[in-house]
Amino acid sequence: GPDSVFERELGDAEIVISQPFWPAYLTKERIAKANKLKLAITAGIGSDHVDLQAAMDRGITVAEVTYCNSISVSEHVVMMILALVRNYISSYQWVIEGGWNIADCVARSYDVEGMQIGTVGAG
Repeated sequence: GPDSVFERELGDAEIVISQPFWPAYLTKERIAKANKLKLAITAGIGSDHVDLQAAMDRGITVAEVTYCNSISVSEHVVMMILALVRNYISSYQWVIEGGWNIADCVARSYDVEGMQIGTVGAG
């Protein structure tokens, strides 16, 4: 907010390090106040919290830590594949609703062994 430490210190900052879970939103207005700012870096990937045109106009470098989450994303994909082939979501819902019929849960459950699995990343 307007009384935050970030807002108070921005005018003297040469570098702003942000992260996706607590992004330092660098709007055009904030960039205009950041007279000494040279580098805006995301400790992660993405730069959607920085007004890129305003940063370019002021000669501010915007950077990210490319590939920093490639392991996490790969693990997440494996988790989603297992949730789908093991029918986890609907089985979990049955348990939450107080039911449990193992035959129904495994009727649409498969082993990954022997499957050909591929993933495509686009972001």
